[in-house]
Amino acid sequence: MKKDITLSLIIFGISLAIDMLLKNYFLNSSESHINRGFIFGSLQDLPQSLTLVTLTSFGGVLCFIYLLLITILSSELITLKLGLSLLTGGVLGNVIDRALHAGTLDFIPIIFNHKALIVFNPADLFQWIGAFLIVKTIFLKDNIIWYPENQRGFGLVNPKEQIRFALKFSVISLSTSLVLGLFSLSYLSLTMEANHFNNKSAVIAFAVSFLAITIFFNILTFIAGIILSKKTAGPLYAFEKYVESLLAGEDKELKLREGDNYKHLEQVAANLRKHLDT
Repeated sequence: MKKDITLSLIIFGISLAIDMLLKNYFLNSSESHINRGFIFGSLQDLPQSLTLVTLTSFGGVLCFIYLLLITILSSELITLKLGLSLLTGGVLGNVIDRALHAGTLDFIPIIFNHKALIVFNPADLFQWIGAFLIVKTIFLKDNIIWYPENQRGFGLVNPKEQIRFALKFSVISLSTSLVLGLFSLSYLSLTMEANHFNNKSAVIAFAVSFLAITIFFNILTFIAGIILSKKTAGPLYAFEKYVESLLAGEDKELKLREGDNYKHLEQVAANLRKHLDT
């Protein structure tokens, strides 16, 4: 695993651990309170089930996007990856907190004129720092992010193979989602029946919500499969074109892009070129 990816995951884990440990320490403190809203206590009137489902779903999708981004982004964008790690760690910390306590535990006040204007938690702080690093990198490294000379566009290099890979990726994701969904639905139904709580509308609402989330997530996995497949399809396509150029009498080197698989093909190409020159 690359050093930048390893460091990003470490920062993500540390931010999440610090948030959970401090929240557990201040859980019964007189200075803490449960924030049942979203940002700075807003939208507290929404049903708890709606806020919980919305935030947990958002947290799961965000973690998936985060892992995808730190994998495909250039190693030169280490600051951006660290910002993403802090932001994602903070969001996930609040999502876990909300799942455990139906709200986020806030205990760090900003006091003005002997009055607490805002009360937040470490996860919020990590999110602010992460957002700052992301915005800063976007402005300072825009030439790498938006105009990378060593990255391919969004077009398909080898459409047949890339689509096949993306479909396999999506099938695995869909199968996992369906297994978890059936388990959750069965558990919910049995629990309601055991407690003599017969509410079919709640079960139907759960099934519909889960199906919508599953469809959305599998669209993301298909797109991710297309992007990730370029790391394999791209080098093979480049090597194929390189061999064709050698056979056509052109004299040039094979240079793969950062993050490509099969980097050893550069050496294979150099040996092939040397052999043809002798």
